Amino acid sequence: MTSSSHIPSIIEQAAQWHAHMHSGQASAAEQEEFEQWRHVDMKHAEAYARMEKLWSSFDHVQDVPGKATLNAVIKPARRKRVKTAASILSVLIVVVIAGLTAHTQPARVMMADYSTGIGEQRVIQLADSSLITLDTHSAVNVDFSAGQRQVELLQGKMLIQVAKDKQRPFIVETAEGMARALGTQYAVRRQRKVTQVTVLESSVEACNLQRACVTLQPGDSTRLQQELAVSKAQVDLQTEMAWTQFKLVADDMPLADVLREVQRYHRGHLYFNAEAMAHIHVSGVFALNDTARTLKVLADTTSVSMTQYTPWLTMIKVDK
Repeated sequence: MTSSSHIPSIIEQAAQWHAHMHSGQASAAEQEEFEQWRHVDMKHAEAYARMEKLWSSFDHVQDVPGKATLNAVIKPARRKRVKTAASILSVLIVVVIAGLTAHTQPARVMMADYSTGIGEQRVIQLADSSLITLDTHSAVNVDFSAGQRQVELLQGKMLIQVAKDKQRPFIVETAEGMARALGTQYAVRRQRKVTQVTVLESSVEACNLQRACVTLQPGDSTRLQQELAVSKAQVDLQTEMAWTQFKLVADDMPLADVLREVQRYHRGHLYFNAEAMAHIHVSGVFALNDTARTLKVLADTTSVSMTQYTPWLTMIKVDK
């Protein structure tokens, strides 16, 4: 019986065999070799069965390009069975997870009053003549009453130009807190359970769930997180609001942060190891409405290589 310390290599072998047996090019001798491998150890059979189960997960994903992505990775292995087991396995897992995640958005986001798709921006005029500019992959609910105007940001980013109404404050709520104004211009972003509020004109009161509040003036920004103190900092508004023109302004920004921002506008999945590229920083102005060009610029100007298997998956690795 194989020891537990050999399990990773068994999984890699299973990935190799799975790729080759599904390539349509396995000879009779190789099929016999595969059967011998599978039956020589119960762990071999278990690993292969799990590989089959993982592959079948694509049957439950509406976005079938996931299978095309994996086939693009497997193609080189059709001639040589030995080589890309680990990469096949990692790509298989990445594509399944990315595919499932992309199609299992929370019901509240799917049913939001207003939303945008990936790479889309949208300007919405509300009943009081206030304007909301929704950034890519964002969603909001709107609830106006006689006493107040309330907008709930479920995800993403928005710029609000509030129409003045002294009788009804304008409140933006998120899962991390709220931002209240009477008449002003400010931006709110919600990502990874953090809400950022940035003021362009007039003033805004921002509060976390514990009702700890701070008043923000033009150029001020704050982050609201559960159980963390509320403080404010000065930001460069031109840099902060560049997204309204589909631009990202980076000033010695970690490459991983740049890629995370590009990912919000990119339809395919960008797979990278943030820790491995922690030492790489970039500066420049990057186009968010042409992510293919931006990725090429990053590949040409930094020590990373990018492999696009299909439009749905790009793997980014630090050059050695």
